[in-house]
Amino acid sequence: MRTIEDIKKLLKEDSNLIHASNLCTRHKKKDHPTELNEIISQYYDYLQNMLAVKTTTEAAVRKRVKYLNQYYDFIHKKGWDNLYNPQTKFRSTIMEEFLYLLFKNDVDKYRRKYKSTNLLSGSAEAYTNLFFTPRSFENFVTKSDEIGINEKDQDYAIYRKFTLTIDNAHSEEIQVPAVAIETKRYIDKTMLDSIIATAEKLKSGNPYTLFLAVAECYNVDETIDPFYSRIDQIYVLRKTKREDEWKKIDVDVVLRMYNDIINYLNRPWSDVAKRLSEEGVIFMKTK
Repeated sequence: MRTIEDIKKLLKEDSNLIHASNLCTRHKKKDHPTELNEIISQYYDYLQNMLAVKTTTEAAVRKRVKYLNQYYDFIHKKGWDNLYNPQTKFRSTIMEEFLYLLFKNDVDKYRRKYKSTNLLSGSAEAYTNLFFTPRSFENFVTKSDEIGINEKDQDYAIYRKFTLTIDNAHSEEIQVPAVAIETKRYIDKTMLDSIIATAEKLKSGNPYTLFLAVAECYNVDETIDPFYSRIDQIYVLRKTKREDEWKKIDVDVVLRMYNDIINYLNRPWSDVAKRLSEEGVIFMKTK
């Protein structure tokens, strides 16, 4: 049986394994230790299966979803669905880490293609806007370092690091997402409002950010249509409401999400001249 030391070794190799980190936290707090030992052993096998998938094909996505469902089913059949309360982020880190593993090979491929060390993926403090904070008119005129950066924690993002330099006197490092994802166990009306607000903030920092929400279940009244918002898509992985949340993660929904994101990364984001001459339209369809 695998132990927490095996998980710690994996974390040293890749600090983006956020669910592994969560297990280490639970172990340190001696939080349900008997059950946790079983979870750790099952998780280790799950993660090894995920890491063994090296391709970026449809078959690879299907394998990953199969392994994810097996890990979820293990927890569910043991009756440990609510072993840890939401504040521990035990369940939420499963999905956050899955997204990281799902796109890891693609991000690595783009890093090689563009010879970039600034392209990253995983949880991120995503840039939303820069603001100035001079303490007086004199400071406004004479100083360049009285600025602030607003950021929003993102569950998962494919992002690039930038360094902003002002008047060659002050520098700030920011993380700007090309893709930003909010993950939820389920989405209710209050959560939907919060996600809509986050989409507005992030797209004020980068209008070309593809902003998505991923939930296991969707518990918002069907009369409420979030199409009007700046959310680009909401994927409901169990294709159901909260009352029936242990349906399996639907592989076709994951495949659609995966293909939508890869297609977005591969297509031009702005080409007004081409759209004008070929289609007679100015805006690119985003939804």
